[in-house]
Amino acid sequence: MRRMNHLQRVLVTLIIIVLSIGSVMIGLRQQAMSDYGYSAWTYIQYGLFEYPFRSIANAFNDVSNLWHQYDDNEYLNQQLAEQKSYKTLYEEERNKNQELEKLANVINDMEDATPISCRVIKRSSETWNQTVTISAGSEQGIRVNMLVQTAEGMVGLITKVQQNTSTVELLTSEDMTNDIAVKISMEDGTTTEGVIQSYDVERHEYRMALFDNSAEVAAGQSVATSGKGGNYPGGIYVGTVTDVERNDSAIISTVYVRPVSNMMSFDYCLVIGGGSEEKS
Repeated sequence: MRRMNHLQRVLVTLIIIVLSIGSVMIGLRQQAMSDYGYSAWTYIQYGLFEYPFRSIANAFNDVSNLWHQYDDNEYLNQQLAEQKSYKTLYEEERNKNQELEKLANVINDMEDATPISCRVIKRSSETWNQTVTISAGSEQGIRVNMLVQTAEGMVGLITKVQQNTSTVELLTSEDMTNDIAVKISMEDGTTTEGVIQSYDVERHEYRMALFDNSAEVAAGQSVATSGKGGNYPGGIYVGTVTDVERNDSAIISTVYVRPVSNMMSFDYCLVIGGGSEEKS
């Protein structure tokens, strides 16, 4: 067999190298085409199937989460409302208990009087500062003109009596018919007497007239029943002097008295005194 010369060997070597490089390039091109095709199919599959279904699933999950969150919020709001309701009931019962405790102390301090305990069962929105109805009547010993007081002091008089209920005319009533005999404790230990005649709606205070217009009355002095009204005992707190009006002769013409603070909000009270027969 004839041997190849040097030139032939060089040519064969070049041909082999070219064929090898070509084979490699073709392989790479096919791989690239395959990768491109795979990538294209992947994008098509993701865009047409996976992404829509995943978006729908996420949307359902979001709606479900929102619904659960709505339920949780409703539950929390309900719990909060119940807590506020419980707090209100607790405070109401606490206030009632405090009021009853104060009344019990008042009863213990009374020596001669025999009070009748009762509660307010009606307070009309139209006459809320005029009258109230209490849960005691003739069966419990209530009579007209008996004094009505709270734990803080006097608030009114009995004006009408039924068998188991009575009507109380408050001292804040514009139609107060009876003068309330009272006394003012002076700094020197003496007292000066007078009567509560009416209620000043604009000032929210009682108007009091003194029997001794030259008495040294000043703001801050306490006013209490004198016991000379005939139907109830003395010493029941009525209010505090706030102002004194004098005429041109420097003589006291009117004394203004601030009522007890719970006048418009009491739930329990005591009825005291002998009262009088109700006239038909």
